[in-house]
Amino acid sequence: MKLFRLLVGLGVLMSSANGALAAEDDGLRYIQTRGLVRCGTDLQTKAFAKKDEDGFWHGFDVDICKAISYGVFNRGDRFQMVDVAPENAAKALANNKIDVMLSGSNFSAKDEISLKFMPVDILYYEQQTFIAKKIPDAKSMEAYRGAKVCVVADSVDYHNLLNYSDTYKLDFNLLSFKTKKRAEEAFLLNRCQLLTGNAIVLQALKEKRFSSKDDVVLLPEPIAVKPIYALVDKNNNSLRIIIKWIFNALKLSEEHNISSQNVNIFIGAKDLSLQNLLGDNPELWGKFGLSPNWLRNALADIGNYGEIYERNFGSGSVLKIERRGNNLMGNGGLIIAEPFI
Repeated sequence: MKLFRLLVGLGVLMSSANGALAAEDDGLRYIQTRGLVRCGTDLQTKAFAKKDEDGFWHGFDVDICKAISYGVFNRGDRFQMVDVAPENAAKALANNKIDVMLSGSNFSAKDEISLKFMPVDILYYEQQTFIAKKIPDAKSMEAYRGAKVCVVADSVDYHNLLNYSDTYKLDFNLLSFKTKKRAEEAFLLNRCQLLTGNAIVLQALKEKRFSSKDDVVLLPEPIAVKPIYALVDKNNNSLRIIIKWIFNALKLSEEHNISSQNVNIFIGAKDLSLQNLLGDNPELWGKFGLSPNWLRNALADIGNYGEIYERNFGSGSVLKIERRGNNLMGNGGLIIAEPFI
């Protein structure tokens, strides 16, 4: 009788373990069955995602989503961009509206404890700053002492702003709003002199709504530097791992100077990490369930991490944001590429 109970108990444990593994694999299996990957993005910010007149997608999030499409399907057109505000990322992931959240997403201790998503990797480092109604001859933030500032309530931005105001004794009057959209609308309606948020989003807002005006300025003072993450559901650990190494492949390609310009002539790598990366040794990508040569195809289309950054945020974009911390660590930045071995 004891032996029977023991066998039953072992059966239950094995069944539970298999169920857990199956749950972890659901994300990738659903993507493969569906035939496309769905990426959450902020469609209000063109630097993240936009369609051109011919219906083709462009933007930083689009390029990362394309890379995932190449990784999973070995082609770059099996993706869908889904409009999700960063504050709605948890709900969109929980409701299976998206597979991965990209644009503008932070991650905090509170998120770790209370929400059912997890970070994949740091996509880039963002600066929190201000867009402001211009004060003539202003030479420092002292000119905005006591100003009303629009900010998203109970967000990382909100708490960074409180600390900044206290540290420099600026006595800001914080007007908090439930969503980024409402905070932006309040600024547009002149309810506040300052709006704080991510520099990329604020620069895009200025380009869209104030490009012909000189009474609205982007202030150079950074409040904080924030890592921006790709996020997936906590139950999709296998998907997290796959996306992590797909993204790492783009960074590692830049580290080894493999780009859209030379990938088709880059052969005979002696470094084991490079051999694995480019599919010369097909076994490692095969263990991820991915085609060994997906990266060559992706690089020929979208380029490496540096090319993606410069095209969408940097010198090749209207934003002209210098890479600084978003350079690879070997170039003085904070972005780390891990060897693929």
